[in-house]
Amino acid sequence: MKIKPFLTTEEIVSLQQIEASSDKLQKRTPEQIEAIYSHGKNILVSASAGSGKTFVMIERIFDIISRGYRIDQLFISTFTVKAAGELKERLEKKLSQALTETEDVETRQHLSTQIQQLALADIGTMDAFTNKLVSRYAYLLGLSPRFRILQEQSDRRLLQDEVFSELFPSYLEGKSSRDFVRLVSNFSGNRKDSKAFQEVVYAIYEFSQSMPNPKDWIKDILLSGHSKFLNLDHLPESWVEQLLATLEQTADAVENLTQLPDYPQLTKANKPTAKYKNHLQQIQTLRETREQLLNGDKSSFSQLLAHLTQVLPTGEEVTVNKVAYPIYTAIQFHLARFRHLETILNYQGQASPLLAILRDFVDDFSQQFLQLKIQENALEFSDISHFAIELLENHEQLRQQFQDGYVEVMVDEYQDNNHLQERLLDLLSNGRNRFMVGDIKQSIYRFRQSDPQIFKAQFDRYQKQSDQGQLILLKENFRSQSSVLDTTNAFFRRLMDESIGDVRYDQSHQLLVGSPAQEVTDKQFQTQFYLYDLDQKDEQSEVGELDLIAREIIKLYHQGVAFSNICLLVPSRTANDQLLKTLGQYGIPVVVDEQAKNYLQSIEVMVMLDTLRTINNPLNDYPLVALLRSPMFAFNEDDLARIALQSKENIPFYKKLQLAIAHEGEAPDLIDVDLEQRLKKFHDCLDKWRQAAKVKSLYHLIWQIYEEKFYYDYVGALPKGQQAQANLYALASRAHLFEQTGFKGLTRFIQMIDKVLANQHDLANVELPVNQNAVNLMTIHKSKGLEFDYVFVLNLAKAFNKHSSRQAFTLSRDLGLGIQYVADMKAEFDTNLASLPVSLDTLAYQVIKEQNDLADLSERLRLLYVAMTRAKKKLYLIGQASQEKFTSREASPKTAEGYLAVNVRQSASSFQDLLLATLATFPQKDFALNLDFVGPGDLTPDKIGQLDDCPLAIDEILNENSQAQFAQALRDLEAALTYNKKFEAAIALPSVRTPSQLKSLYQPVTELEGVAILDKEDVRLDFSLPDFKSSKPLSPVALGSATHQLMQLLPLSEQVDLSQLKTTLAQLDVDKNVKRHIDLGKLAAFFQTDLGLLLQKHHHLVQREAPFSMLHQDEASGEDYIIRGILDGYLVLDDRIILFDYKTDRFSDKQVLVNRYRNQMTLYAKALSQSYQIETVEKYLILLGGKQLEVVKVP
Repeated sequence: MKIKPFLTTEEIVSLQQIEASSDKLQKRTPEQIEAIYSHGKNILVSASAGSGKTFVMIERIFDIISRGYRIDQLFISTFTVKAAGELKERLEKKLSQALTETEDVETRQHLSTQIQQLALADIGTMDAFTNKLVSRYAYLLGLSPRFRILQEQSDRRLLQDEVFSELFPSYLEGKSSRDFVRLVSNFSGNRKDSKAFQEVVYAIYEFSQSMPNPKDWIKDILLSGHSKFLNLDHLPESWVEQLLATLEQTADAVENLTQLPDYPQLTKANKPTAKYKNHLQQIQTLRETREQLLNGDKSSFSQLLAHLTQVLPTGEEVTVNKVAYPIYTAIQFHLARFRHLETILNYQGQASPLLAILRDFVDDFSQQFLQLKIQENALEFSDISHFAIELLENHEQLRQQFQDGYVEVMVDEYQDNNHLQERLLDLLSNGRNRFMVGDIKQSIYRFRQSDPQIFKAQFDRYQKQSDQGQLILLKENFRSQSSVLDTTNAFFRRLMDESIGDVRYDQSHQLLVGSPAQEVTDKQFQTQFYLYDLDQKDEQSEVGELDLIAREIIKLYHQGVAFSNICLLVPSRTANDQLLKTLGQYGIPVVVDEQAKNYLQSIEVMVMLDTLRTINNPLNDYPLVALLRSPMFAFNEDDLARIALQSKENIPFYKKLQLAIAHEGEAPDLIDVDLEQRLKKFHDCLDKWRQAAKVKSLYHLIWQIYEEKFYYDYVGALPKGQQAQANLYALASRAHLFEQTGFKGLTRFIQMIDKVLANQHDLANVELPVNQNAVNLMTIHKSKGLEFDYVFVLNLAKAFNKHSSRQAFTLSRDLGLGIQYVADMKAEFDTNLASLPVSLDTLAYQVIKEQNDLADLSERLRLLYVAMTRAKKKLYLIGQASQEKFTSREASPKTAEGYLAVNVRQSASSFQDLLLATLATFPQKDFALNLDFVGPGDLTPDKIGQLDDCPLAIDEILNENSQAQFAQALRDLEAALTYNKKFEAAIALPSVRTPSQLKSLYQPVTELEGVAILDKEDVRLDFSLPDFKSSKPLSPVALGSATHQLMQLLPLSEQVDLSQLKTTLAQLDVDKNVKRHIDLGKLAAFFQTDLGLLLQKHHHLVQREAPFSMLHQDEASGEDYIIRGILDGYLVLDDRIILFDYKTDRFSDKQVLVNRYRNQMTLYAKALSQSYQIETVEKYLILLGGKQLEVVKVP
């Protein structure tokens, strides 16, 4: 298909005008049209929530393809595998629809080919692309192309621990051993081990892996912050600027306070009050300090601020006429920052040699860890990405191939990219063909090293310099009703700016209603903010908030709202258990979208793990006793006591068990015949399993235990048996994956599990099919990209998790590492102690921590934005607070631009703090919501209501089943079996077949009413001795496959001769024995035939190894199925198609092969004829398995 040019700017404007004047019910916005059709430079699409970015991407991809470009000329990166699948599905639907609507033969052929190639297109995650790239070019890196992926944290931890345990002693015994011991002790605190230091090393390593070049980052950046902030001359300028501004603001605030009508300036004697004098002195000192700091040098900082500290009160508030004014909050924050600064600067230099050792240790660890992974042939996704960058950076020809091959490099969810991914995109792009879609307001994956600053930098650059790239804003929201949008806009235009949130929530980012249908005036859809009143707090307060949620869900249910249209969003899963319990008591069905990580603590898995521990080492008492007590053997306490009494010595319980069996214990009379027999059976069974563990894989050992003791069937009969069986099945599967990653043996598997449990890193539960009509419960992160009619944002009062702020170290991409240094400050005090260790926050630590705290708060604000924009019809905000305190709360300071003051936002410890501070500061009518406090009196049973017709939980249904129901179930099963028997042929018919399978359809059949059943295994038992000869017999399949590869790679643009065939054969990655058996003479002879010469003459029209698919109907059953296959080759001419197929089957009579493959070739020809709309298809078999070459035309 001839390439059509992209639309010009004038044509796009014209199209926008036509769309605006059309009578379409749902018109495309001008910005959407611009995003779909613009080309010629890098494009950044800032797509707000619900603005139709997926629609834009699909339409843009379709437009590019419809202009004649191939799908393999597009690189499309998605954030998740699921998103890639959905994008392919929607694109296939769009292409298929276009195929049915067009009659142009050339267009139909092009679209049909793109649909076939869709599965192979570069549409997926960056991990999937880099995996494919590195696998294909592994030889350039010296790697095996068959590496495995280290996905489980537990597998990675095993290898890390192995490297650390070897590296640590070498440093402990090295030249700088004394400093190394100090370094380890610095992080260990009161602990006398290296675990804390180990976690620091692992954390730095993980952080470095998100950099394009981890080794350079460790070498050049890791200690840059510490080196930079060693004295006052390098104080962050932002600190100084903020301090100066705060001094002025505080002075003004104190002065304004003294001007209040109720402020007592004068005594009855008309003299200044002591309070007034004190405040006047504060005002003077604040302003003098500011001037001295502004005009002096930084060496006087400590002295000036120490004097100011003496003048100001220690608290943050001043009370005037019983009203508290928090005017000192900001200045106290800054004074605390500079307190002890001089002392810190005096001591933090001592940490420099320790940090240099840490840098070397991390560097050595990183390199040795990578080498071990290469040795084990198991790589992490980050390793693969780094290798991909290495390939593209170091091999210009390869890089140029990708840059020339891709007409566009497209990335979805661009706001969640990290710098490693950004480098890859730069290398794949030619510098002017990037298309980036995202929304910085929805960047919520910083914990995965995503950096919203990448998006922000592009946004700012394109906004200021359009020649650098094109910025397109999609602001219209087509998801939510106006009530949801109004509330969201009202909050975030007062909370989100560049200082907190990384984007100014102005007109370019506020959500607009996309269609008139979204406009609502009905008060019932107004956002509802419920607060459980803590003034009425009692023992039921925690449950009370949950009762409130149940009340609202029941109310919606009675209004006809399906449970599946309701979603409960939580910041984390920590409180889910109580929530599920409460909702369950009201009969509300709930599906949890994100599984809790307590898989290893489920009873059935714990029993199996103890079984494996016992097999590995029966001398370990706890697992052995657990196994004896388990349902598999069912020994009771009395049995165990009798065994224990066989010896008073402190010997393993297993030894006592052996004494009991042999009647050689101290109390043999306690072992009766029944107990003895059961002990013997246990002992024999355990011995058998221990022998099996030596020769069998873990997977087969586990299934042997399940089957011999019927344990899998047993747990399936218990309540929640389906989940238990899924857990057991997953245990076997995880054991199989463990061995696939290169680890072998039961001992290492047990060590891995025990380390996971010791580190409190449990695995996620196995997901099961869920009730479709149930309330959705998920974390806010999990809800990204989803939408629900009714959304409840819960646990708003839950304090933010500030675990990172309590760590002894902190990390930054630009400044590296900051630590808390434990200094010996004995010299500073008069003490008889041998040492006085004091933990000091180094200046680098303070700067980086402050940056990270601000970045964390920004991400939490964006997380709240994501939560609120999931609602389509109505938004519920649920929290708890004191009504009395809220009512009497004073307005918080705000900026001149109308935002809540930065220090107020920084001091917030929960989502609720942010929301309530905003409501208290700005007119409540602006927020389009109802704010109501709820107490116990509002949550009585009669006010909550109940669900009369709610379906029971599955376990309750099972318990309610009667004998009659089971009898009916048996009758249904029998009827189903009869039906299945009658239509066995149609049931056994595969939905997809290959042409090779279809050969059996054209051979005589004598059973099942003439319908062939394919793919039944022919089981053959072979007890002959294995052949240990060094050379393997030649496989006909291998020979045929190699021949096809050779003919696919062979260039036809030049005259094909024996020399060229040999050159191409040398490039094949196949066994040498196979290569020797390829008859190059016959192949060379073929290209001297009329058909061979014709293919060379029209080489540009020849298609080789081309995939195809077509719908076919089984004549006997009448069922449709899909035929998929690969055509060896065909030539498309104006009046006919020439189809050819190579066959390496041995033959003496060529007619036998013609008869064998006639129907297969007929199917191929039919598929080509339908696709190209050309009636004449000539069919040729190229027979290579006889004494001489035969080219046979198939009638």
